[in-house]
Amino acid sequence: MKQSPWLVVGSGAIGLFWACKLKSLDHKVHLVYRSTDPGKKITLDSLVDESGQQQAETHTYKIKTFTADTLEKQYQKVLLCTKSFDLVEAYQQVSEHLSDDADVVCLCNGLGAQDQLQKQLQPEQTLWAGVTSEGVLKIEHNHIKHTGLGDTYFGPWLPSEATIDFPLEGFGVRNIHQRIIEKLAVNAVINPITAIFNLHNGDILDDEYGTLMEATLAELESVFTHPKFAYAEHSQHLSYDNLKNRISTVAKLTRLNRSSMFEDLRLQRQTENDFISGFLMENSPIKLTVQPLLYEGVNQPDSRPEVQKKLLSLT
Repeated sequence: MKQSPWLVVGSGAIGLFWACKLKSLDHKVHLVYRSTDPGKKITLDSLVDESGQQQAETHTYKIKTFTADTLEKQYQKVLLCTKSFDLVEAYQQVSEHLSDDADVVCLCNGLGAQDQLQKQLQPEQTLWAGVTSEGVLKIEHNHIKHTGLGDTYFGPWLPSEATIDFPLEGFGVRNIHQRIIEKLAVNAVINPITAIFNLHNGDILDDEYGTLMEATLAELESVFTHPKFAYAEHSQHLSYDNLKNRISTVAKLTRLNRSSMFEDLRLQRQTENDFISGFLMENSPIKLTVQPLLYEGVNQPDSRPEVQKKLLSLT
């Protein structure tokens, strides 16, 4: 039987990376872009091999590219690689080209967008949510660099779908909610703090930010271990020490990197703040102090200097 192509939506760093990844795994790939055509050839610079060793390699992949309005085929598998706030619109733009029982896969930061997307799906379509720690940098419209080796996992968003196998062997897990919340915890610390203070990821471990880090982690522990938190069954293990170890590890491994939120502010782009700090503020069973300040610091440039002072004076 002829293999059905994957439809990858999004030509940012992660979208281009996964188009190349799927191609390297011998899958047919069609890529949807919104504004800038990446062309028919995508160059991937790999600075790490599968064992994590430094090894510079360059591969070029031929991939068919389309805008949503030029699609003609029907697709059984779609991978949405967009920012959280674009997720629903990305699905809607290609929905008429998806089969009634399509596998709809999303790879975005934060929480909240997945539920919004689930409400848009056809009854027989299956939503798979993903999380990744791959480091990828977009250099040009058709050129990306793999800067850090990480893991990517996908799992069924609805528990009722848990017995179904993910359509890409080796990437499926049963409890994707736990992994997404663990990534949310990291993002809720590293992203806003680096963005507000103009820091590389590793700088958040400097003594100057020690008290702020302690206050942020203590507050997150109170949310994630609270029995009334919306995802409590998946987050009880996120104690202060667990959170500290996870975030310190990521900050050290990516110490020279700039977070996506830092880059969004630098380039005056919309951030995923509503799906990180905003999600925690909306879903916390307790009154929060730190996350509202982080949220304001990211969203309100005029008040950022004052927010910086408040954050550094937390005890």
